[in-house]
Amino acid sequence: MSAAPSASSAVIDATARVVASIVIIAAFGVSAAGAAQSPPCDVFCHSLHARRAEAAGNYAEHEAHVRAIAGLAPSHPGVAYELARAFARRGNADSAIAALTRMGAMGDTRDPNGDSVFNALRSHRAYTAARNQLLANRLPILDGRLAFQLPDPDFLPEALAYDSVRARFLIGSLARRTVAAVTPNGTTTPYLQAAPGVLRVVGVHIDPQRERLWFATWAPDSSRLSDSSDVPSVTRLFLADLATGRVIRSWVPHGGRPGHLLNDFVVMADGSLVLTDTQRGFIYRLRSPTDTLELFLQPDPERLSAPNGVTASPDERALYVASIEGITRIDLATREVALVPAPDSVSTAAVDGLYWYRGSLVAVQGVPTMQRVVRFALTEDGRRIVAGHVLERGLPVVQQPTTGTIVGMRFYYIANSQYGRLGDRGSVEPQTGSPVRTAIRAIDLRW
Repeated sequence: MSAAPSASSAVIDATARVVASIVIIAAFGVSAAGAAQSPPCDVFCHSLHARRAEAAGNYAEHEAHVRAIAGLAPSHPGVAYELARAFARRGNADSAIAALTRMGAMGDTRDPNGDSVFNALRSHRAYTAARNQLLANRLPILDGRLAFQLPDPDFLPEALAYDSVRARFLIGSLARRTVAAVTPNGTTTPYLQAAPGVLRVVGVHIDPQRERLWFATWAPDSSRLSDSSDVPSVTRLFLADLATGRVIRSWVPHGGRPGHLLNDFVVMADGSLVLTDTQRGFIYRLRSPTDTLELFLQPDPERLSAPNGVTASPDERALYVASIEGITRIDLATREVALVPAPDSVSTAAVDGLYWYRGSLVAVQGVPTMQRVVRFALTEDGRRIVAGHVLERGLPVVQQPTTGTIVGMRFYYIANSQYGRLGDRGSVEPQTGSPVRTAIRAIDLRW
């Protein structure tokens, strides 16, 4: 997610404020005072120091901070790219090319020829091979099909859920600040009733057993939009009657103070919720609609920063949480936090939507140079990723994808959300050229 129109856009700001290729959270930000604190120094802190060192021409210090980021977020292709740049600047051609080769294996698509830092490497045969792989990753993989398109070109959806009883999708809008009911052929009707205070809708989930619709919303704090680029957000969680769309209740964390972003959540078998707070890095729990939001976990920011998509194992003993560092497993009984290891060729970074499916994780990945849907195969105990299989990629079909929902053996997802058209103040940039409508695509998961 990037600088700021959605949780997808508020969450990932690639290169504008950090080391050129490292993706970080714009809404969370890092102030100079925060960066000076030591210890700890998380990915944001190291990113700021690396950027400053590079600007000052201190390339040894720049490399040291990038190496530190790589230790915290080992599977991020942007980090691998910045490592390649650091190595190239210091004349370490073999290591630079190795980093570019690893990026290609991960599936990244950027062209290193666009960066003069690599000019001295262009005569190397291994560099050419690495670049060719990166460019080859631009070839589309479209194993799914178009399910339907949204008729409103400015709806700008971020999340969806499926109501199997009524055979309809419930889709949240960033621009319209509502949830609409959409039939499988794309027919859209209003859904929410009596819902004052709804912000940009980012997370939508259904509890079919209890006839509940839950949805999370957020927006930049309008009182601070002119203060700086690091704008804290306000956020609210809503509960609605599934059948009628009537809002029953809402919640805010921390007494409604700005600086929180309830982004995604999972509905557990007992009807409770576990939610990610992307801006604070917290994990919340809501035990029942009569309870208040409980701070369940405040992870070490060096191990889990900017949590986003979340899902649970079938036995509900573990959560899987997407973050800057990759995919993290949280033991619900002990609250132990551990990054899920993956092969060097697999990137688990910058995942938005995350879903459990038959011993694997289905993920919507939003790195600007690696936008795709991927399925991560897990070991039997669920503690390690053994492989990644790309299900869909390829511009312009898959462009700014966000989240999805599993219906039977199909994964429906928002393939081209267009969230980048939404500004901090809520205005929607007009489209240029032929109108583009948001597509919901369906992928068969039977393999």
